[in-house]
This record gives sequence, C-alpha cells and structure tokens, in this order.
Amino acid sequence: MRVATPFKYTYPIILTGIFVIFIALMDIAGWLLNVKALTSVLPGHISMHFNTAICFVLLSSALLLHNKYRHRGGHMLTGLLSLIVLATGISTIIQGIIFYNEGIMRMFLSYTHSNISADGHDRMSPLNAICFSLMATGTFGIGINTQKYKKLCQYTFHIVTLISFVVILGYIYNVPSLYRLSFFTTMAFYTAIAFLLLSVSASLINPSIGITAIFTGNKMGNAMARRLFSQILIAVIIIGYMRIMAHRYHWFSAEVSIAFLLISFIMVSLFLISKKALVLNKLETEMEIARDNLKIGVEAAPYALVLANESGEITQANFQAEKLYGYRSGELLGKNIHCIIPRQLHEQYTNIGLGQVTSFGPENDIYAERKNGSTFPAEIILTPIVTQNGISLLASVKDITTRKTNEDIINKQLIELQLKNQELEHFNYIASHDLQEPLRTVSNYIMLLEEDYPEQMNDEIKTHLGTMNSAVSRMSLLVRSLLDFGRLGKNKTLSLINCQELIANVVADLNGLISKNNATITVATALPILYGYETEMRQLFQNLINNAVKFAKKDVAPQITIGCQKIKGYYEFYVEDNGIGIEPKYFNHIFHIFQRLNKNEEYEGYGIGLANCRKIAEMHGGKIWVESEPDKGSTFKFTVLNFKP
Repeated sequence: MRVATPFKYTYPIILTGIFVIFIALMDIAGWLLNVKALTSVLPGHISMHFNTAICFVLLSSALLLHNKYRHRGGHMLTGLLSLIVLATGISTIIQGIIFYNEGIMRMFLSYTHSNISADGHDRMSPLNAICFSLMATGTFGIGINTQKYKKLCQYTFHIVTLISFVVILGYIYNVPSLYRLSFFTTMAFYTAIAFLLLSVSASLINPSIGITAIFTGNKMGNAMARRLFSQILIAVIIIGYMRIMAHRYHWFSAEVSIAFLLISFIMVSLFLISKKALVLNKLETEMEIARDNLKIGVEAAPYALVLANESGEITQANFQAEKLYGYRSGELLGKNIHCIIPRQLHEQYTNIGLGQVTSFGPENDIYAERKNGSTFPAEIILTPIVTQNGISLLASVKDITTRKTNEDIINKQLIELQLKNQELEHFNYIASHDLQEPLRTVSNYIMLLEEDYPEQMNDEIKTHLGTMNSAVSRMSLLVRSLLDFGRLGKNKTLSLINCQELIANVVADLNGLISKNNATITVATALPILYGYETEMRQLFQNLINNAVKFAKKDVAPQITIGCQKIKGYYEFYVEDNGIGIEPKYFNHIFHIFQRLNKNEEYEGYGIGLANCRKIAEMHGGKIWVESEPDKGSTFKFTVLNFKP
C-alpha cells in the first residue's frame, strides 16, 4: 500500500481556507442581521457583497477539499464548487457587458460605488467577477497531472495575487484609483484580503511551479530571494507611502519629492545589496576553504587519489598516485584517466552514472599498469561527484599485492589446517576404538573369572574384581566422552530454535534426576526464537541443568532459574542455582577438559561437561562464563549470536 508523504504546506492552506470562510460568514451574518460593522472593516468604504461572500465560502471549501484529497487527485466536489463560482463570475461579467452595450454602464458604476446599496445582496463588482473566474479556473484544473496546465493554473493565481495586492495598496495609501483600477468598480478591503490569501495558498499546492518556486525552494538562492523580497517589499511600501504623503500635504515640491524618492530607493537598495554581498562573500569564502580542504585531503590521503573532469582529463593527483604509477610530480595532470584505470574497466568507467559508486576489488582480478609497463593487483573505487565545472570522477586506487600474497598464504594454511583436522579426527576415532577393545577384553575376563571360578571367589577377590570392573567402566565412559567431544559440531545443522520448547524438552528428559533431588526449575523470562544448532543447544542446557542439580548443597533442594536478555546483537542466557558455588580463582579452570574441582566420591563426573558447553557457545559465535561465590550458588552465563539469515 502506498503511503502519502506529508505535504509541507498543508497547515498554511488549511488555516487560510478557514480564515477566509470566517471572513465570508461574518459578512453574510452582517447582511442577514443588517449589522454594517460586520460587512465593512473600513467605515465609509464599500463592503463585501452577499454573493461575493458566498463565492468565497465555495472557493475556500474547494481548496480545502483538494488539499485533503490531493494524493488521490482531489475530490469531485472541488470541481463542482469551482464550476459554480466560475459560472457566477462569468454571468456577472456578461451582465456588465450587457449594461455597457445598453449605455447604462455609468449608472451601473455610480450604483456600485455607493457604500451599501439596498439590494447589495445581488451585485458583484466586475473586478471581483474576473478574479473569481480566474481563481475558479485555476482551482478546477489544479489537480490535472499535466505540467503545462498546472503552469497555466499557477499563473491565474499569480494574476489574482497581483490585482488584490494593488487594491490593498490603494486602501493603505488611500488612493481610490488603485482600488477601483480605472474603469472597474471598487473592490472591498475584505474582498482584496481574501483574494490575496486564497491566491497565495492555492499557489502553494504546486510550490515548484511559477513564481512560487522562486520562494519555496530549499536552495541558497531561494532563501536569499525570500529574505531580499520581503525586505524590498517593506521598504518600497514605506517609501511609497512617504512619497504620497509628501505629495498630498505638499511637504516638498514635486522635483524634491521625486529626488527624495530616488535617493531613498538608492540608499535602501545599497543597504540590502551590501548585506547580501557580505553573505555571498562569506559563502564564497567557505566554498574556497572547502575546495582547499579537499585538495589538502586528497594530497594527504595514504593511498592514490586521482580527480578527473567530465571529459576524462586528470585535474588533480596526489603524491601517492604519482609514486604508485611511477610518474614525476605534476606529470599526470592533463592526461586522460585511462592511463591509471585498467583497460578492462574503461567501458565501466564511461557508463558510471551520477551518484553511483563502483568498486572493483580483488575478486575482480584487476591489474593496473604503471608508466614503465609493469602491472600490480589493484583495488579501485570510482566515485562520480558534482562540482562547479560539471560532473567529475574521483578514483581511489590501492596496491593490494601484499594483501593477495597474505591471502594466498592464509588459503594454503587453511587447507593444511583442514587436512590436519581430518587427520586428528581420524586419529581420535582410531585411538578411541583401539582403547575400547582392551577395556572390553579386561571386562570380559573379569566376567569369566566370576562365572568359571565361583568356588574360589572369596570376599577379598570379589572386592578386587569389582574395583577393577568399576575402573574399566569409568575408563570406557571416559573414552566415549573424549570421542563425543571430538565429534561435537561435526555434522551441525542450522535451524530455527524455539528456546521455550527446547527447555521444556530438556526438563522432561531430566525428569528422573530432577524428581530424585526434589529440584525446581523456573523460567524467569520469555525465551527467544533464534537460529542455531538445536542438538548442541539442547546438550548445552542439559549439561548446565545437570550440573546445577548435581552440585547442590546437602539437605537443600536445588532451585534453578533460567532466563535471557537481548544485548547488542546477542542473546545472553543465564542458568542460576543455589548450590555449593565456586571460588573465583577457578572460574576459567572449570571450562577446560578433564578439569575437576571436587573428588569423585563426592560428585560424579569426568570434567568434560563444561568443556562441551564452552565449545557449543563458541560454535554459536558467543562465549560462556560463571559468576559465583562459595556457598552462595553459581550463575552460568553464555551468549548466542542473534543471527538473521
């Protein structure tokens, strides 16, 4: 589903539409209630007519509807309301033409120049009608997705803006010829304000078209235009007002007034130009500093950098580039960039688009050619950049001879290491198998002695044979554990693991041990679903829970808590118990194979379970550690990489 992007001028358009509707409704209320103060803000001047106020309500509603549904091409009511206003405006213009042709235009003008007519509800100034026709035409077609028609609509709004501004100036300067605009009838002050606001807000619907684009852009020139225009506008209005007052009250002669006007314009223009010149000079200084910093940065780079213009001519090359390719200082300037780019990349160089960074690394097997014809393996990054002189290309070149040599060495060592690991696994299997065979033989002979010579078996001999058999069993189990440790992770399969279900299955498997020791397993937090090796993860939790139950305090029921939290790309699990605890000096010792802290007669085990846990945690990109104090229990923590395939 397409989500509409927020429109920058939504709120100004809404506020303008609501304000104009408020003015129009106030005028309508004034006509209906016969309150003259509501129909004219300036006593003694013509008021907004009733049908003019109705048209403003319709036109403002049309713009508000279009603004709300602008991402859907506007609302059908927008066009309907615009057509009603257009029809009203055109009919008024036709009526004025008919009156003119009948020779009663003078009476019509005299009639509409009156302050408030008895039937003023029905009359609209021809000037208002023209503005309404222009506004309605632009509003009707504002949603059409044709650039040419949008431009036409935008300029209809600009014409209305200009007319209403001239009328407002007429009221400010108290010059009737301005707000009557020669042969046209008077436009009310309320009406001019409403037309100015509506036309400007309507032009903001397409802010990148027409004169509006000069002031609404985000570039430095647009910001400068906004500031300069507002300052010039204020200055011109003030100077013009002073000129009119001087003429009206005869402060100066006509010649002195004109001279004063010219001097004022020159002084204001000089002041504004000086301010903007300082700003532009500051910006130019910053640009020069940026260019100098770029040159310094290119020259100080630890690898070769070459800058070429749009035609491929090298305009700048640092010392590293000259040294790498074997050129003298300044010799690369003016040459074509093809001299430093490998031949197989010439076609890619010419096809690189603006903003498209292209990298050619060791995997592309690229070799650059020096001035003397020798070659070297290279890593090249081509970056198109925009400058004042057009599009340039920045080429970064690295000699990766040492890297490729090291990679070859690493690859050879990796192959050797894989062969050694295979040999070690094979040796581990053979050694374990060969060790199991004599153990089975000894165990069989012990069984044969017990079966064949029962009459000679006294208690002492039975005790010795039992000790031997127990030692053989422990040795056999130890050999199998060693073999399992070597095979751990050999045939691992990555899958999605629900840790909540995994813990439940482990607890069910250890139910006999848990029940026998009256242990309690608590899962304190929600456990995640993650990618990992399910068999190995099951073994990891099983070993930790088994140890927590096994190393419990005497006459104290084991309390085991399991939880997890997410930290910086990892899941951190913990298994906490209330057992015998561990002294800090043994924290690292316990994770090594065959390292035990307790005597066999006290706690069973061979010192391989935690070594397996460490290996499994490292297989998952994490680590394992313990936090503990003697007689205060232990907390085993391990991390698992939050892998997202």
